Amino acid sequence: MRKLMPFGGMLLLAGCSGGGGGTGGSVSTPTPTPVPTLAVTLDKAAQSQSAIESDSRASFSFVATYSGTASTAIYPRISFDDKLLSQDGDIVQSGKSYTVSLKSLAGLSAESRSGDVTFRLCRDTACAEVYPGSTQTFRYTLDVKLNDWEMFQRSAGHTAYVHASFDPAKFAKLWDKSFADAGSFRPVSTKGGTIFLTRKASAGTSVYALDSATGAQRWAYDLGPISDGSGPTVSGDQLQVVTMFTSSGENRIVTLTAANGQFVRNMLFASQWSVFAQPTAVGRELYLASGYYGNVVYSYNLDNGVTRWTANGVSGKVWDGATPAADDQYVYYYSGSLDVYRRSDGALVKSIADPFWVWNGYSYAGGPILGARKNAIAYSGTGMGIYPISFPLVSYDIEGGKIAWRTAGTYSNAPALAKGVLFAASNPRGQLDAIGEDDGVVRWSWPVPAGETFLGNILVTDNLVLFSTSAKVYAVSLDTHATVWSAPTPGTLAIGAEGRLIVTPIINGTAPGGTITAYSLR
Repeated sequence: MRKLMPFGGMLLLAGCSGGGGGTGGSVSTPTPTPVPTLAVTLDKAAQSQSAIESDSRASFSFVATYSGTASTAIYPRISFDDKLLSQDGDIVQSGKSYTVSLKSLAGLSAESRSGDVTFRLCRDTACAEVYPGSTQTFRYTLDVKLNDWEMFQRSAGHTAYVHASFDPAKFAKLWDKSFADAGSFRPVSTKGGTIFLTRKASAGTSVYALDSATGAQRWAYDLGPISDGSGPTVSGDQLQVVTMFTSSGENRIVTLTAANGQFVRNMLFASQWSVFAQPTAVGRELYLASGYYGNVVYSYNLDNGVTRWTANGVSGKVWDGATPAADDQYVYYYSGSLDVYRRSDGALVKSIADPFWVWNGYSYAGGPILGARKNAIAYSGTGMGIYPISFPLVSYDIEGGKIAWRTAGTYSNAPALAKGVLFAASNPRGQLDAIGEDDGVVRWSWPVPAGETFLGNILVTDNLVLFSTSAKVYAVSLDTHATVWSAPTPGTLAIGAEGRLIVTPIINGTAPGGTITAYSLR
């Protein structure tokens, strides 16, 4: 890619031969004017920048200065990989210096990459001829880091999509972390090199912070003899855990400092004998699905713990186990219908009824998955939060206010969504399906080995889909649909910012209890 910007004017020199009328005179050949050397130096030869997966934009700049003179125009030119960089404004001239500004593109995958920007001074706009000595190379390095796994299915959209590629040949077990007493675990979250988890044991329930590189405990916070506690949700430098001691209107969301586990505050809500999914955080706002009889969405200000608003669901068919999804403007909640609320004030914007809803108990499992087609995908039915049952998945056309499609099969764990494909695992059908986000039709399937059942959640990267059965964790290639890696440590999955896969035993599943396992993926 070339960016062109002319500078100065073009000086044209004309020559003429001598006069005379005789035929015996001689014709002189003009001597070509030599192209002058313009020696260019850069104020820096290289620059490194970091960005994150959710915003891969970073700025690069350098100043090129030349020495020497030219009697013809000088045109500065740069060339670079336009799949990674774009020019950030015109090249700015000041005397014999040129300031070049570039920025990396949005949407780049999480990896470290390097490249060159070539600077040269040209004699014409097409750069057919370059001034000698003017070509210089600027080296850039961009390290796009992974986002943290902050909440249920990684983010507020609950897609469990990791925008990065991983080489299964490099997967290696890092550590196991076992606890002496029997207990159960809730899904984890991460911040940098720290893993946060909630563990319920006979002595009570505690929140733990573990070093993701070694498994060493950094701190623990005792929540006491509560009835239930959610997995932690990370929000900036804090984390929130939803707890219930007894049925009341004063149950607590406990906020802790991520660095050291210090208590910050409680935020109150109503519930009775409930189980909780991880709440959803967006910026400095937290969203919880609960209520004494379920069917209530709470919004909190995380700077001061004040309740921003509460809103009732339209259908009222979910008691507990659900979590809302959220984007820049709206909050999405399933309770027998897909309800859409305005984030700013909790006003109901839209409700789309689910005509396929089936009752099998009060508990739900998870929350809506926000797609790329102005759609949300959710399980159609209740009971999965307690019982090992399966339901169809329904895609809601939010803009159209209608059902877009319903899967023909039923599915059994937390799905993942990336690049127009929904990945869901079906125990009744004995297969993991890749389902088109546009029409709900299965594109390809992976058969579960005999004697194994799906459990936990699914996550998807740019080249792999990872999931767990009752026997193993699997990685399947999105290109070949073949198994490329497995490990005998089943459980709930998360990938942290350091590129480590964390496997946690299932609280109500069949995975062996007591041991958390970490794998390095890079």
